[in-house]
Amino acid sequence: MGATGFTSAVALALRNYTKIRGVATRAQYWWFVLFQVLGSIVFNVAHLAALDALWTLALIVPSITCGVRRHHDAGRSGWWLLTSVVPIWGLVLLLYPSKLVNNRYREGAGSLDDAVSTSFSTCTNCGKMPLPGQAYCTGCGAALHS
Repeated sequence: MGATGFTSAVALALRNYTKIRGVATRAQYWWFVLFQVLGSIVFNVAHLAALDALWTLALIVPSITCGVRRHHDAGRSGWWLLTSVVPIWGLVLLLYPSKLVNNRYREGAGSLDDAVSTSFSTCTNCGKMPLPGQAYCTGCGAALHS
């Protein structure tokens, strides 16, 4: 994710500032955290304490809801965000990878059995069996059809 990933992640977090349903990927969450930190650094270096306080207050709700969605992405309840008061443990939980199957918070995340049974076909070019959700064959690069 480059600059466009940064801007789209920040825009998504700000656009969904009241939305606690759904998920926020690990990259989306951490790009938004970087946005918050960079803003605070700019205001602190410029000795603008009042603007830094306003910046922090303005981003409280979006940061909470983005954190809740991040926990949803890992398959946990948003209430786990409360563990952030224990800094190392909260950080570890926010670094966990996405849970793509059996995740009640992610739409279309069925069981592993469903994913395997629906993607049991092989690539028509090379015969390699794709992983669930894979759009292109890793063997030959051909587009896979569902």
